[in-house]
This record gives sequence, C-alpha cells and structure tokens, in this order.
Amino acid sequence: MKVLYDIHNKFLIPVLFMVSLSAVCTAGCEIFGSSLGLGSRSNENSQGNSSNTGGNGTAPPGQETGTSQTPGASQTPQTPQTPGTQNTTWYVSASGSDSSGGDSAAAPLATVQTALDKIKSLYRAGKWPAGQSAEIIVSGKIIASRSYGSLDSMVDVSGKGNYPPIILKGDDVTGGVLDAGSVSGDGRRVLYIGNNKVTLGDKLVLTGGRSLWGGAVCIGTHGQEAQGEFVMAGGEISGNKSGAGGGVMIYQGGMTMTGGVIKENRNDFNHNGGDGGGVYLMEYTSFTMSGGSIEKNGGVETYNGGGISINGLGSFTMTGGEILNNTSKEKGGGVNVTHMGEFIMSGGTISGNVSAKDGGVSVGEHGAVFNKTGGVVSGNTPN
Repeated sequence: MKVLYDIHNKFLIPVLFMVSLSAVCTAGCEIFGSSLGLGSRSNENSQGNSSNTGGNGTAPPGQETGTSQTPGASQTPQTPQTPGTQNTTWYVSASGSDSSGGDSAAAPLATVQTALDKIKSLYRAGKWPAGQSAEIIVSGKIIASRSYGSLDSMVDVSGKGNYPPIILKGDDVTGGVLDAGSVSGDGRRVLYIGNNKVTLGDKLVLTGGRSLWGGAVCIGTHGQEAQGEFVMAGGEISGNKSGAGGGVMIYQGGMTMTGGVIKENRNDFNHNGGDGGGVYLMEYTSFTMSGGSIEKNGGVETYNGGGISINGLGSFTMTGGEILNNTSKEKGGGVNVTHMGEFIMSGGTISGNVSAKDGGVSVGEHGAVFNKTGGVVSGNTPN
C-alpha cells in the first residue's frame, strides 16, 4: 500500500463507507451527480469538517510557533474596528531589526512574524482602519534562523479575530524570499493559515519548506482553526517538499490562484513518497484556478498527481492558467482525481505531463468526476 494512504489512514481520513460510484468523464455536457458541485460542497463542509483530526487525537498540521496562538471566542476583538490614519504597510528586510518600527522602508523589521505581532496588537485593540488589509513587503532573503518544533511554520497567520486580511509581497526593486531553511526531521513549512485570509503577491518566493502536510503552505487544520483562505495572485512557491502537497496542502478551507507559479516541489519526506507534487486537496476543500502556472512538480517520489491531487470530496475548478510538465510515478501526471473528488474544467491548458498511466488527467475509483466543457488537455504521456 502506498505511503500516502498509510499517512491518511493513520493521521487524516476516517474510513469512508460508501457505495462505489462510476467515474465519469464528459466533454461539453452536463454530468450526473450535480450535487457534487461547488455549491453543495459548502453545505457539506459545514457539517463534515470536525472529522479531520489525526488518528492520535492531535491536529496534524497544528502550529506551535514562538508566538502563542490560542484560537477561540476569546480572541474576537473586544473593540470594533474604526476608520483612522493607522499605517497599513509594514516592511521586513534581511538587514532589518525586530526592534525597529517596521512601518517604513527606512526602519524594516527582521521577521514577518514580528510584523504580524504588531498588526495583531493593533487590530485586536480596535485601532485598525475598518475594511483595510495589512500589507507586508519583504526585501531580500529571510532565512528562518531558529529551530522550531514538530510540524511548525516559519510564518503563522492563525487565530480567529487576530488579523485583518494579510498581503505578503516582495519589494518592487529587490524582490523577497522567505526560506524555511529545509529543516530535517519533521521539518518546518513556510506559511500556515487558519481562520484568516492571506494573499501572496508579486516578487515574493516561498521556499525551503519541509513538512508532512504542505511543504510551503498549509491551509486550515481542524475545529476552530478551520477555513483558512489563500489567494495566490503572484509570486512563486518552489523548492519545497512534503508527504501530501509538496507546494500547498489545502487541509480545510480553500485556495484561489489567479497568477504566480507553483514549480519544482516534490513529495519526498523522510525518504518516503506521497501524492500531489504541487497541490493536494483534502476532503471538503476547494481550489479555483483562473491564471498562473503549476509546472515541473512531482517526480519519482510522487505516486499520483504530479501537479494536483484531489481526494475525499475535494473540488478543483479550472477556468484558466496552465498545468505543465509535471510528473508522477503511477497516475495523473498533471491531475489525479479520486475518492469522490471533482475536477471541473472550462478553460486553461494541461500539457507536457508524464505518468505511467493517464499523463494528463487520471479519474480514479470511488465516484471521482471529471467534467470538461472547455480548455485543452493534450501532449501528455500517455496522452
């Protein structure tokens, strides 16, 4: 049995007892089972998320960073947010200092987490301008310098009511890099999102992540940390590795990709393989792609879904963008759909992907669905 399913059986997914449904692949027509569409998934999500806990009773992708995050009602801001003149742009630099103000390019901070702490303090005190996002601009290469615990993250944006929407981007001139340091053992990912919205903008690279769930980005865990939201509008996620989702793991919540690139991520973790070289969708999660590219992910350690792996009622909608030159060992060099997962394609291109079976798109067992009404799937091996 493949290692990823060992991981799922032990840590993530309760065994589903269901009637096996026939996989359907149509082009230009409506498919049966429309109740599996995106609209119905949101209703199922509100009822099914509580099952996503590890087999040992812990929250598999939970965080224990240097800054304490205690999710729950007690973290709801006590004071309503009001309009004001508070600065909403913060600066982080490889040459910065965490004792600096951080609110100007001339006095940058040294870490993104310190900028987040300052933003959280203002936001929870009701001093944040109503309706405004917080923008953090990174200049140069920031490498995580201290050792973290198991399944930790370099940047942690979690806790209900802690933050306004966060935008992470690179400096327009120098660009920016957040490097988790490729820590051995259980490792450390770059970014964790729980109960908050984070947007990745232009000229920022997330790299060096190594984690069992989501090498660079993990979205949501269980219980009160569910429903993280990640928007990839630009930037790059590359050079990360994980057992599930070498680049991104959508554990609970959703992701939207309108630009940027997810490339050269893989599934090797502690010398074991996995699924989803670029992106992995867990049960009741969603991913919408309208732009950008997912390319050159996977490899010999990726069993299924070199570019994207969709599992357990996860739903992927592709209206644009490209899935190119990804590789998997067994099925779905570009996209693998299984276990009542759903792939709706109306635009975009899937090309140049390679696998032992179904180089472009693999539609597997247990009611998996591929509904293609547009876009191009061609030039894959086997095609």
